[in-house]
Amino acid sequence: MVKSYPLISLLFVLLVFCNTLCQAQDFDVACRVAQPFCSDASLDLTFPNTTMDMDGLGEVGCLNTTPNPTWYFLLIDEPGDLIFDIRQWVDTDGDNRLDRTEQQLDVDFIAWGPFPTSFIIDCDTLSTGCDLNGDGENIRPAECANNVDEPDFYIDNDDNTNIIDCSYARTSDENFIETFTIPNAESGEYYLILITNFADEAGVIQLEQTNLGTENAGTTDCSVLDPGIAQDRIAVCGVGEFPITIEGRFPGDPPNIQAAETFQWSRADLGTTNFTDIGGATFPFLEVNMNGVYRLRGFDSVGNEVPDSPDEIAILDVSQIDFEISWSIVEESFAGNHTIIAEITTSPEVTDAGFEDFEYRLDRETDPGVGFVEYRSYQSSPVFSNVPPGDYRVIARYANCPESEIEDDEIIMIVGYPKYFTPNGDSFHETWNVINLEDQAGSALIYIFDRHGKLLKQLRSNAEGWDGTYNGVSMPSSEYWFRVEFNEPRDPNMRRRVFAGSFSLIR
Repeated sequence: MVKSYPLISLLFVLLVFCNTLCQAQDFDVACRVAQPFCSDASLDLTFPNTTMDMDGLGEVGCLNTTPNPTWYFLLIDEPGDLIFDIRQWVDTDGDNRLDRTEQQLDVDFIAWGPFPTSFIIDCDTLSTGCDLNGDGENIRPAECANNVDEPDFYIDNDDNTNIIDCSYARTSDENFIETFTIPNAESGEYYLILITNFADEAGVIQLEQTNLGTENAGTTDCSVLDPGIAQDRIAVCGVGEFPITIEGRFPGDPPNIQAAETFQWSRADLGTTNFTDIGGATFPFLEVNMNGVYRLRGFDSVGNEVPDSPDEIAILDVSQIDFEISWSIVEESFAGNHTIIAEITTSPEVTDAGFEDFEYRLDRETDPGVGFVEYRSYQSSPVFSNVPPGDYRVIARYANCPESEIEDDEIIMIVGYPKYFTPNGDSFHETWNVINLEDQAGSALIYIFDRHGKLLKQLRSNAEGWDGTYNGVSMPSSEYWFRVEFNEPRDPNMRRRVFAGSFSLIR
C-alpha cells in the first residue's frame, strides 16, 4: 500500500514525510475549512486545488503523505449509489475542460461519512487509520487499503471506521483518474473529502459522477455551491419533528474573496425583523427547536462580514397553521363538466415567509346515506377540472402534513342533470330530476317532453322526480327533452335563466 516513485523522487518523499510528521497542520481543525463540492450532469464543474503546503497533514488513511490538502464536502440529494471520477489538471485556458494540451496532475483522496452536517467541530473524529478486526483499538493507517488494490474494501466497510473511500494512483504519468464510491447514500447526508496535490502545481479539481442516470444512482445537491443557507424555508409537520439541523456557508471566491471562517446565528419571530443573537451559536450549523426566522452571518479571518452575508431561513410547524378554504366555480350551471378552484387564506406572516405549498383533495357525496367519499386524491394544484354535477367538499392541508388537514364545511352544489335513468324496479336511477336546484322549489320550473314536443310532466325541483310514466302508462325507452327555468346560482344577482336539454329513458 505504498505509492511507487522513481528512486530520486523517493528520497525527496522521505524527507517530506519526515518533515510532515514533525510540522504537519493540526488535523483536529483542518477539516473545518471544507468547501462545497458537487457533480452536475449539465455543467463541467471545477474547483481550485491547493499549493505551497507540501507538509500537509501527514499520513492519513491509505495516503502515505497528504501534500497540499484541499477539503471539500458533498451533500446527497437523491439517495442511492454514487460513483465519481476525480481529475486534477492545470486549466490553462480557464474553460473548466481538460484539453489535450493541458498538464494533468496526480490526484489522491480520502473521504469520510456520512455526517448530519458538513461542519465537523473536532476533525479528530475523522478516522486517520483502519481497524481490520473491528475491535476499536490500534487503528492504524497501515491497515487501510488502496481501493485500486481492493475495490470492495471500503464498500464492504472492511475498514470498520467512518472512512468511506481512499485511493492513490501509482502510475500518475499514465493514469490521472481516481475513482470514488459512496454506496447506499441517503438524502441529506454529508460526506467530507480530502484531495491532495502532489505536483504542487496550481490547477483545478473536477468531480464527475459516472453513474448518473443508471439504476439506483444517487445524486449530489449543487445548491450547496450557493453562498448562505441552501433552503429559504423548512416546513415541520408537528413538534415531534424538532429538533432539525440547518446549515449555511459563505465559501467566498478565491483568491479575491475570502471564505467565512467564523459565524453567528440569530433568531426573530416569524413576520418580524427583531433578530437577537443566539448565545454560543458560532458554527455554520444550528440545531433548531422552535418556529422562527434564523439568520446566519459570516466573517473572514480579520472579523469583516463577508459578501453574501447575512442569509435567512424560515422554520414553521405547519401542523399548527390556521387557514381557511374558499372556492369558486368557473362555469355556469348545466355546463356538464365544471372547474372548481380552491383558495387558501392564512395569516400574512405565513404567506410572507413563503409557506404556500398546500395541497387539495375533492370529496363527493355519492350516496346521501353514506356521506362524502374521496373523489380526487391530494394534488398540488387547487384546480379540479371536468367535475360533473353533484355535491362536493374541498379538503386541504399543507403538503405532506396530514396533521394540518382541514375540511371546508360549505357544500359545493353543482347544478346539472342525469344523462339517463332506468325505472325498472331495481331501486337504482328510478326517477329523473334536475340536480341541485332543491333550494329553488318555489321558483324553478321543470318541464319534460317527448320527441314530438308533447308535455309529459311538470316537476318541482324538490320533488322525487319523473318516474317515466304518462297518465299511469310506462313510456318506452327513448330520448326525452326537458326545459328548466331557474335563477343562476353562480350569478351574484341570481339572474333568471332557461336551459334545455335531453336525457335517455332506459328500460
